[in-house]
Amino acid sequence: MSQESENQEPINNQVNKILVVSYAGSEKLVKKLADGKDDVELFALEQRSPDGTFNFAVLKPAIDYAKEKGFHLIIAVDQESSRLSIVVQKGVGGAFMVLNSHQTAAILLQYWIQSGLYEDMKLLKSILLSDLLDNVAKKHRIEPIDQVIPANELQSAMQKVLTENESSPVVAFNIDQQVMHSNLDFEEIVAQLIKLESEMRTKEKTIYNFLLDIYFYNGFFKEKTVTIDLSIQAHQGQVSKFMTEVSRRPKFLEEIFSVSSVTDFKKGIKKNILTDRVYDYPISGENILKIETVEGVSITLVPVDDKLTYYISVRESVNTPERFESANKALDKEIFKLVSFLNKQI
Repeated sequence: MSQESENQEPINNQVNKILVVSYAGSEKLVKKLADGKDDVELFALEQRSPDGTFNFAVLKPAIDYAKEKGFHLIIAVDQESSRLSIVVQKGVGGAFMVLNSHQTAAILLQYWIQSGLYEDMKLLKSILLSDLLDNVAKKHRIEPIDQVIPANELQSAMQKVLTENESSPVVAFNIDQQVMHSNLDFEEIVAQLIKLESEMRTKEKTIYNFLLDIYFYNGFFKEKTVTIDLSIQAHQGQVSKFMTEVSRRPKFLEEIFSVSSVTDFKKGIKKNILTDRVYDYPISGENILKIETVEGVSITLVPVDDKLTYYISVRESVNTPERFESANKALDKEIFKLVSFLNKQI
């Protein structure tokens, strides 16, 4: 979930002030990025999350520093893992907002499409990433390549896709904030985010406004990730029973939503509940189940060892910044209702 903190510092529109945040070893990257007209500074993080991703708790010291010094954009980078996260201002001089991996991927994908530089581009994405990416891609006749991509394994997944698409540029995103582009190195991807912020600020906007435009044209998707402890054997059995029941008889979920389809990644099949038809799905052998509803909700359940993670995505239409704020609050309530229901079932 995105986090905010108020920023009261005045904004200098003439110089793009960028704070690059990293654990260590990014001095050369920052030096190269600072060669242009932008004011780029490095902020070293002391705290690291268990999985290496950048979350609000990890980024808070950098956000506080950026507020104090009047920075416009924060880019957190882990060059070794090709992982990045961005913290944007909600409009020029506005509050800071930490974007999630879904939002960052959507921004980069849309920016690369709009550039017109990457003809016949292919999109590789984790199945756990938002359907927002699918909407953006398909509007530009790009067919997404969905895969089960383990943490820190985007590079190997991308190499396989490149082998099959030697003449096409490939862009790739994983749920763990990994970002790759076959025609760009990591430094160039970061530089393009800085360039985008600079372009938006000439219009008295920020990357946040660029994201809003994506939502206006493709729908507003809000995501939530919930992890449940399954260290007790009885809980593991309950999860297995729930997933089996959903796969066999999904209509029992209709007390809370109308199911449109269920994808069973273990069996490699997708059931369309509305037409009662079953289709082959290109991924099989993975203990993952995805539920999609008529209301635009998707829930992906991923049990691994002694934990269950479910990824919830809900959708709403927005056409103004004001509508975005109200829809954001409404979807928070919808997600809370879904989480409560799932916790009772599991």
